[in-house]
Amino acid sequence: MLNKERTYYYILAFVVGIFLIVQIFKPKPLDWTESFSADSKIPYGEFLLHEYLPSLFPNQDITENRAPIFDYADTLNPQKNWIFINKSFGLDEFETEILFSQVRQGTNIFIAARTYQNVFKDTLDIGTTFNNPLLGGGSILTEDTTHINFTNPALRSENGYPYRQSTTQTYFSNIDTTLNPVELGYNEDGHTTFLKIPFGEGAIFLHSNPTLFTNYFVRDELGAEYAAKAFSYLPDQPVIWDEYYKDVNRRGGNMMRYVVSEKHLRWVWILTVTGVILFMIFRAKRKQRVIPEITPPKNSSIEFAKTIGDLYREKGDHKLIADKKIRFFFDYIRSHLSLDTEEQNEQLRQDISQRSGIDKTEIEALFDIIELTSSKDKITAKELKILTDRIDQFYNQSER
Repeated sequence: MLNKERTYYYILAFVVGIFLIVQIFKPKPLDWTESFSADSKIPYGEFLLHEYLPSLFPNQDITENRAPIFDYADTLNPQKNWIFINKSFGLDEFETEILFSQVRQGTNIFIAARTYQNVFKDTLDIGTTFNNPLLGGGSILTEDTTHINFTNPALRSENGYPYRQSTTQTYFSNIDTTLNPVELGYNEDGHTTFLKIPFGEGAIFLHSNPTLFTNYFVRDELGAEYAAKAFSYLPDQPVIWDEYYKDVNRRGGNMMRYVVSEKHLRWVWILTVTGVILFMIFRAKRKQRVIPEITPPKNSSIEFAKTIGDLYREKGDHKLIADKKIRFFFDYIRSHLSLDTEEQNEQLRQDISQRSGIDKTEIEALFDIIELTSSKDKITAKELKILTDRIDQFYNQSER
């Protein structure tokens, strides 16, 4: 009986081995997913452009953002460039308010997206249109090459920059003229594809065709030249490349294909399967008796705290909870850091940073969120969570 059982295991191991060999040596199809990620080397990834940034902004820090805007906002050093490239772009009310606050202080934002959504779109009253050549009476046999160009004579190409029509036919169809937008680029039909919106000390640059900045086009000399000229509108200052607001799965394909395509994951998978097979072959016949589970005594204090929390949540008064958390935070400052919180000025923030051992930029960001929350009559559950996470982060990092 045991020999027959082992035979089945050997057959299973042989089939799994053949499957792994086929998956490992199977040629990969070209992935046309629009990832717009700096880590991606597929045609519509941003690996080449990201590698090109140091030559466009020499002697400047280039960092990647992998967190929401409200976790990255720097009120002490707003002079920087943000770069967002994705097929769509949209922020909620809280994120939009923080982003525009940074722009007013000198931040420059470069956004390349085909569609703009949510509160960000409503704030700028911006809209885009995709002019499909087939819907306009064109044919698949028609010449597919079209041209785009810059309005600035110093950047304009005599013959324009050639691209496929499907990559340049998205344009800005609705622009709020009260914001004094400046046209920077246009397509062959004369529609605006690149514009600048001045805003306080900074500016917002919007481009309607994000694929022009992907590996597929930047690899060519003309494509790299166009991208470099588009980014030349940004001042020479530190650059933040966004990786958080991407909305596609960068891996593509099925899960097994991804596992076997990565060297380390492939070996982990092989060792795991081998280990399972060996366990089934050499497992002992004797099995240990099941040990009864001993339920630990319940912590009634935790249940009491949960009950109180549920009462506040059911009441739905997020502002009341936020005010209590802020009051407890300042009580912590007084009792643990021995600081007077009556005047919440710059000196207080400096003293908190020194006594807690936390960087001052993080203290500034925390106080900005506290002031913004305190100034509102009502806040959302999301804003309450942001405040709570920030205060809890302070408690965890404080050295006292």
